[in-house]
Amino acid sequence: MKRLRPEPPTGAEVLQAGGRGQTGNLLYFFPSEQPPLVLKVYCFRRSRWREFWKDVSERVFEGKRGATAATRCATERLILDLWAREGFDVVRLVARPLPSGMEKPALWLEYCAAPVLAKVLADPNRPPGEKLAWVELLGQALSRRHRRALELNDPRLVHEHGQIKHFFAQDKRLIAFDLEHGYRSGYPVVRAIGRELTGIADSLLRADGGGGEEFLRALMRGYANPPLVRAAAREATQRGGLAGIIRRLLGHLRGGKTDKMQVMARLVRLLEPEAGSPASARG
Repeated sequence: MKRLRPEPPTGAEVLQAGGRGQTGNLLYFFPSEQPPLVLKVYCFRRSRWREFWKDVSERVFEGKRGATAATRCATERLILDLWAREGFDVVRLVARPLPSGMEKPALWLEYCAAPVLAKVLADPNRPPGEKLAWVELLGQALSRRHRRALELNDPRLVHEHGQIKHFFAQDKRLIAFDLEHGYRSGYPVVRAIGRELTGIADSLLRADGGGGEEFLRALMRGYANPPLVRAAAREATQRGGLAGIIRRLLGHLRGGKTDKMQVMARLVRLLEPEAGSPASARG
C-alpha cells in the first residue's frame, strides 16, 4: 500500500517534501512567525532495512552516533546546543511545542534567508575577489572551531558532513547547518578534522563556476595552521584495520567517489614553500 505524505501543519509552506514512500526529512516553513521558523521533521532516509544497516554501520564501524530518525534528531539538538554554547555560528534552535498531532521527531529552527556558500561561489555576478574572501573566512572559521575541538577533545565540534553547501553566507558570517549526524565521544578528533577538511576541499574543487586551486589556497590562508593540516591529512587517510576496510566498502556501495588521499595531498602541497602560497610562509 502506498504511503502518503502527511498534510503540512497549519500555516506552513513545504520547503522540502522528501522522497517517495515517506523517505527523507521534511522541512516546513512558517513565514508568519516572528522570527520566521522552520520545522525539521526527521524521517527514514531510505527503506527500513537499509536504514537499519546504515545505523549499524555508523555506530559499529564509523564512530558515529547512529542513523535512525530519533537518533539524528537527538544528535542535531545536542550539536546545535554545543556549537552555540561555544560561540560558533550555527542555525538557532527554538524552544516551543511541536504542532498538534506531530508524532515524528522534529526540531524548531530559526529560518535563515541567506544563500548557501556553494551558491555564492557559483554566482557569475560576484567578483572573484569576493568569492576568495568568503573561502578565506571559511578557513578561519574552521580553524577556530577545530582548535576548540582539540582543546575539549570533543569530535562533536567537527562537522561530520562538511561541505560548502552546508553553510549559509550571511553578513560576513558562515552559519552551519545539517548537523544531524555526528561523531561519538572518543572518536579521534584529528581524524574527524581531516575528514571535514577533505569534504570542504573536495566540495570547493567541485564548485560550479571554477576556482579550484585558488579556492584551496584561500582556504589554507584562512586556516593558517599547517601542522594541524598535516596531522589531519595523516589521520584522514589511515586505513583503520578491519573497521576501515568495511567503512570504505560501505562508502563505495553508497556511491562515494572522493579520493581522500588525493584531496588531502593537494592541501598539504599548498603548505610547502615551493607552492608559493601565503599559508606556507606562515608555517
